[in-house]
Amino acid sequence: MFDELQGSPVNESQVQSMLQEMVRRAVSAMIARQESDVSTDSSEARLQQLSAEACRIQDAQRTRDWSVATEFAEEVARQNGLDNTAIEAPAVARQVLSLLRRLNELSVQVERDFDDPLDVGRDILIDHGLTPSRQALKPPMLLSEAIEKACEEAPRDVENKIRVVGKLALAFFEDVPVSSITLDQSYEFLFTVWMLPKGWGKAHGRNRHGQPGRNLCPLQEIREADAKDAKLLEEVMNLNTISVPDKRRWLVQNLTPRLTDGYLIVQRDMLNRIFRTALGAKRVGRDVDDDQRVIPSQKQLKKRLRAWHKAQKTPCGLPKRVSHPKRRMSWSLEHVSRLLQSPIYLGSSSTKLRSRKATARNRYIIRDAIYWVPLIMITMGVRPEEILQAAVQDIVRRDGILCLLVGSEEDAILKTEHSRRVLPIPQVLLDLGFREWVVAKKKTGETWLFPEIPPDKNHGRRSQIFGDRLRNLLKTLKLHDAREDIYAMRRTLSSKLLGLGIDTGTRQRILGHLEGTTIDRHYTDHGLLELKDLLDSVDYGIEIGKDSRFGFPTIVGNRLALQAALDVEVALTDRKEISAVQLRDTKTDEVVFEAVISNRKAPTSYPWNDCDVLEEKDVAAQILSLSRQYSLTMPASEEATAALEHLLILVDEKPLYVPIADRSVGKEPESVTSLPAIQTEQDTQDPGSHPVDLVAGDLVIYALPNCRSEAAATARPGLVVNTRTLAGRKFLDIAWGGPIGPSGPALYELAISQAVEMAEAKLDIPTRFNLRRRFFVPEDATKHLHRRLGRLGKTAKARLRDCLDHAGDVSPAPIEETIRKSRPLTIERKRTKSVRPTKTK
Repeated sequence: MFDELQGSPVNESQVQSMLQEMVRRAVSAMIARQESDVSTDSSEARLQQLSAEACRIQDAQRTRDWSVATEFAEEVARQNGLDNTAIEAPAVARQVLSLLRRLNELSVQVERDFDDPLDVGRDILIDHGLTPSRQALKPPMLLSEAIEKACEEAPRDVENKIRVVGKLALAFFEDVPVSSITLDQSYEFLFTVWMLPKGWGKAHGRNRHGQPGRNLCPLQEIREADAKDAKLLEEVMNLNTISVPDKRRWLVQNLTPRLTDGYLIVQRDMLNRIFRTALGAKRVGRDVDDDQRVIPSQKQLKKRLRAWHKAQKTPCGLPKRVSHPKRRMSWSLEHVSRLLQSPIYLGSSSTKLRSRKATARNRYIIRDAIYWVPLIMITMGVRPEEILQAAVQDIVRRDGILCLLVGSEEDAILKTEHSRRVLPIPQVLLDLGFREWVVAKKKTGETWLFPEIPPDKNHGRRSQIFGDRLRNLLKTLKLHDAREDIYAMRRTLSSKLLGLGIDTGTRQRILGHLEGTTIDRHYTDHGLLELKDLLDSVDYGIEIGKDSRFGFPTIVGNRLALQAALDVEVALTDRKEISAVQLRDTKTDEVVFEAVISNRKAPTSYPWNDCDVLEEKDVAAQILSLSRQYSLTMPASEEATAALEHLLILVDEKPLYVPIADRSVGKEPESVTSLPAIQTEQDTQDPGSHPVDLVAGDLVIYALPNCRSEAAATARPGLVVNTRTLAGRKFLDIAWGGPIGPSGPALYELAISQAVEMAEAKLDIPTRFNLRRRFFVPEDATKHLHRRLGRLGKTAKARLRDCLDHAGDVSPAPIEETIRKSRPLTIERKRTKSVRPTKTK
């Protein structure tokens, strides 16, 4: 019957679904009429009506009046996604009229002879895929009904995902019977989801000041993004001043980001749940043949994705569509240092605007979720949701150690069951008064640690609300980075533990990735002590002090060396080689260095039109030199970053790092093996190069005293802190110098690590000077004082004053003591005073 529909301008499955619904409705109406109270006159009138309809249908068939089909099937067709134009197509209207004649004849027979419609209409039911039973005559489930039923049967964390894809499906299909949706339509719907802009539906404007907002149509958002991308693509294609790789990078950075392939796979699974609810496993199960499916399998979808990706490329290989999947990176130490020195921790001038820096008169530090959660994440590695849902009772003292019970409640929202664990509170949090803060909450009767972060109404999670608040604050403070986002904070701890040589199993148990035994989750006394030592060994350089304005300890600074940042921009050739480079200051937007590599085709447009032409080796050397002084922010494109890193191999430069043998925390080097550049200075010293006229701020090579023994002293760098003249002889107050360890310098230690400062001081490696370990050395002591190095720069001298304040009053130990001639011991006996009696008169 349906063979003639092959040339139909509409989908065959939709037509079949429409005809099936016409049969179902007609037979159901016949049964309902038989079971109702109908008089004889009403039956005669019904037969006359059916006779008139039969004549009209026959006349329409003879005269090819296809509009008659619309009058009878318009409502059913609309529910199945067909409009009037589709019904009036000859290939469809002919089938509709033919079916109407059969149903009319069946109705006449049932009305005249009162036969059972399921019995006499058995053939027509089977022809249209319906079993002759009352169960088969139930109305088909609409898409909206299937969505609600699927949400009822799904777990709570899946329900929200089903509602999201259900909203998209209703916008695409409208509220049609699920049985009318075909495989081709499913592919079209999934392609539409794949083309959705990243962050779709979030510009509704309902989150500000009680505004009603606006309803966003996902299809309209796609059309707007497509129009914007098409205009941008046309502009880039017409550019003749840049290479194809640069065009590709420009498009990748500026095209509207779309949803990723992984997101589409998840939406396909949610759509499959909805269809399974309405159709059962016979149409969407795993054993269904590919040609009988309504929803494509994951294998089919991945195959179709490859074809879609090919179609989203221009003939020259430029992308028409981009997606930016999340590639989280651990927070760099510089990023952590900038966060710890932000108004969140050092204080703000307003309780409502946390981004405003504190003033001399107003300084507020609010210890809430914004304050504690980032600290807890980078020091303990917990997830945001794990700490935000923690109760006051989850802070306990176990085996003498203050601990956090993660997921202690049975109904706690956890990523996996493996996440239930016990973690000791690191010492840095205790030094900041975390225990006292928890005790104060307990006294006031608080239940939750962070009651200011309520659960989300949709799925009961707190992390989404907190993430939005903190993300907006970080953007205002210019601390937001797409790759180093909030959820990557806990990865920072994992990276630090990895650098300390902690095994993978221990790191995963801390982060809640592995399901361990009971001993793993509820550590023994020895296990908790070891775990606390591991967490305490991670040093972020946090300096804690007290302020009389606050009743709790505060963060007063950070020991980590914070360098200015430079944004690196590059231009590529068609061979993906660097043709031009520019380094620009992030804050001032000042160009620090720019150059075009000779013998390579570089862009002639702004900002490359006035650059100096240099050899590639000179460009690489200049970039490496700047990397000692600044923190370089590499291009977002991995292709451009790889090309720049390849350029830097042209320079024979030794990296600045501490050897593995010397990476022990808190250990001072006993010898000068870490200072190869000055190890043999004593043996090769020129007698005529003895330093004279030294002043404070000079750096020298001197011999460390060896407990006043006659053994050979070891040469090392020293810093002249001060000079004194005693008995006409000039003495130098010299601070001990050594390499910077992995724990960083202390407050009383002056660090010289930036490239410019090291060049002025003529140091080969980053060095620290201990201002509490100082010695008095005579300027004319050639045995101990060898030669002069360089001098401290202005910024280093400014830091020296602060370090001296932290060092306090130090009495330098003299290397040489004045030798006096010995005198013989003499004993003098003095006559005691005698008391004479008083003479009597």
